[in-house]
Amino acid sequence: MLKTTVIITAYNRKEFIKNAVKSVLENSQRPTEIIVVKNFKDNDIDSFLDANDVINMYSDDITLGGKLSQGISQASGDIIFFLEDDDLFSKEKIAEVSQKFSKYKLGFYHNSQLIFYDEKTIMNTDTQDFLYYDKVNSERKVNYLFHKLKAGFNVSSIAVSRDLAVKCNSLLKNVKITADTFLFFCAIENELPIMVDLRKLTYYRILRRKSAYENLNISLFKMQYEDALYFKSIFSKEILRNLIKIIIEQREILYKILSKEVTRKEAIIYTFRMVKDLVYFPSKWNTFLLGLSVLSILSRETTRNIFIKKIYSNSIFS
Repeated sequence: MLKTTVIITAYNRKEFIKNAVKSVLENSQRPTEIIVVKNFKDNDIDSFLDANDVINMYSDDITLGGKLSQGISQASGDIIFFLEDDDLFSKEKIAEVSQKFSKYKLGFYHNSQLIFYDEKTIMNTDTQDFLYYDKVNSERKVNYLFHKLKAGFNVSSIAVSRDLAVKCNSLLKNVKITADTFLFFCAIENELPIMVDLRKLTYYRILRRKSAYENLNISLFKMQYEDALYFKSIFSKEILRNLIKIIIEQREILYKILSKEVTRKEAIIYTFRMVKDLVYFPSKWNTFLLGLSVLSILSRETTRNIFIKKIYSNSIFS
């Protein structure tokens, strides 16, 4: 049987982490080991982790990639799962994913998510379908996986082989926030097999608090943009180049819209770029971004408010 490691990360937030760990402990197949990487000490949480034989790592690294990298360095599993503190695993996730890794040669695995607001589920359909690629060797496949199937979204929905984890770990530590996209790209860069499982085996939490609108952390969007620039510098596969270029353009305009730094001239330039992106890959998201670009020519404040509303609705993930 393949050994399994679950790496759970938390930064400054304490209220969800015990539930995240419980969702792993309550799986029908217990993992070989659970590693928690967090930047705080808490008597109640630390006692809970010790009581359940969880490896408890303290980290000063503020980046998601850095914490995941530290966890991977301590992991012994053949399959490495990731879970952010505010998400949860379904009770069958570890068993189902382990079965896929046992049956298929896999480097990267991604499953769909069940979206919920705090403890209330808002989406509850399921399927047994999955797609398997022994090698992703065309832009068309990359775009389909990334845009349509969202294979680079939500690190809690990703599991990787030890081979991929080892190959990518030295680069992962420099990723600030979009570790999910990085892991997907790294699998393609290293020509490792990819599976996208359409079953909803991860519970993805959306926080809908009034304070979220008031205290939007714009720096997160800046880090997304900086990650995209980093991806351009480290990934050399031709089939990734156009996609990374589009991601850089999109993350740049979103950051500038939220920070109110976008000028009218820039908005016009972004609009032409978004038209090209939409032609390159038609999607609802790219259509929305084109609309934002056009609107930002007229009103930065209105554009910003519309995007913030989109962030805190489930429609941004659909």
